[in-house]
Amino acid sequence: MKNLKYGIVIFLVAFLFSGYQAEAQVRRPVVKTVRVSKKTKRKVRRHNRRVRRRTLRRLPSGSRAVIFRNVSYYPVRGMFFVARRGAYVRAFPPRGFRLRVLPVSAVALHVRGTRYAYADGIYYQQIQDEYEIVDPPVGAVVKELPEDAEEIDFDGVSVYELNNALYEAVEDGYEVIDLLED
Repeated sequence: MKNLKYGIVIFLVAFLFSGYQAEAQVRRPVVKTVRVSKKTKRKVRRHNRRVRRRTLRRLPSGSRAVIFRNVSYYPVRGMFFVARRGAYVRAFPPRGFRLRVLPVSAVALHVRGTRYAYADGIYYQQIQDEYEIVDPPVGAVVKELPEDAEEIDFDGVSVYELNNALYEAVEDGYEVIDLLED
């Protein structure tokens, strides 16, 4: 009986620690991969220039906040900044934001019989004695876009996205072709 126990233990040890392994053979379909060399357009950005333009460490003297929906917007040279983590980051105020005075860089536009003012990616419309920020009118043409405009591929066409509007390059500048949903 002792020898039988030893024999079973030796057999189990030999079986468990043997180098024999069984593999199941599975036929896999042959897949051929074809590499397609496709050039992707990428816009090279100068990171330092972009950061300097979009953020400020401190505001110019005399800057006063304009509060709208519990957010303080600081107008600086036609652009708006909000305080974030010890710096001031460029932001586009929401539609409905009103100002008493237009930025110095504002230009007048007429689109389908309606008068607008445009400055640094923001469209204004005069309401009584104030200027309200409105959606970009489709069909408006501006001479140039701010550096913040991002080039994207939109249905095979190279367009620029800025402040939830899509611009296409035309002879006279850039035309608003569509609005993005919020």
